[in-house]
Amino acid sequence: MSIRYWLLIILIIIVAGIITCNMDSGLEPGPWIEGEIIIDSINRVEEGRTGDMVVVVAPDFPPKKWTDIIKTPPIHFDRNVMKDTAEFKVPLNYGTYDVVAVLWKPKGEEWSFETISNILGVYTAPNIFKPKPVTITKEDEFVGGLKIYADFGFVRYGSFIKGKITYVGEFNPDTDMMVLASFPMKPETVIDYLFALGWDLTLPVFESAYNPYEFTLSVAPGFHKYIAVFWKGKKGSPYDFKKLADLMFPDDLPQIGPFVPEGKQLALGDTLTSFVDGQGNALKVELVADFSKTYP
Repeated sequence: MSIRYWLLIILIIIVAGIITCNMDSGLEPGPWIEGEIIIDSINRVEEGRTGDMVVVVAPDFPPKKWTDIIKTPPIHFDRNVMKDTAEFKVPLNYGTYDVVAVLWKPKGEEWSFETISNILGVYTAPNIFKPKPVTITKEDEFVGGLKIYADFGFVRYGSFIKGKITYVGEFNPDTDMMVLASFPMKPETVIDYLFALGWDLTLPVFESAYNPYEFTLSVAPGFHKYIAVFWKGKKGSPYDFKKLADLMFPDDLPQIGPFVPEGKQLALGDTLTSFVDGQGNALKVELVADFSKTYP
């Protein structure tokens, strides 16, 4: 499956917009959207690391350019409660906006490709995880009543997956970026990639770093099903990634070394290093990445 429009489309463009632009979007006072963020799993965030939560709005999904991104100032919420709510208001022009989402970054870190961590929630129709468009017509002063469920269970730090990547085939000198990412399911759609529970955008891109490359991937606590290695070339589209390797963890089987309860349900501070496959074999977390897949 081509992953041309996967997670990095969302992250790179949204983060580029946040890095490049301040909240002042140049909009004159006029129509707006407003609503409520319903916050869950705030206990996943360590004391002192609350950081900034913002709402971002874009007319297209996935966003096509960073100048379209509109961002609120940091939104206050209470770290010391299990659940909380926060109100938001975003001034906009008339028109339709495909996505309204909540993002978070840890305290003391800047918005950047390395530190952007979390899409906590997206405005959706009930029981359908798909961005729900919001339309403001000239008859509207505002569109209200939006509810976005922001789950800090998606916070991408606190647990770890440790293993190695072995590369086969001829190293491609056109290598521009290597990405390692872990998911609660095998991604099949653009939306699925939003739920990556951890990723590393900074895998080394020089030949001597490989064979094997040992990694420790910081991930969110929770259920991990699928981990994969992606590649991007210097000459291709900014969002044209190719999958070089993947590994599917089996369902509902205990881990070994160390033991992780409830299948692959990683608790805060756990490190997943190995698992038991369907035949009862004890396997370490190892991926074989094929550079031949990077060539036309």
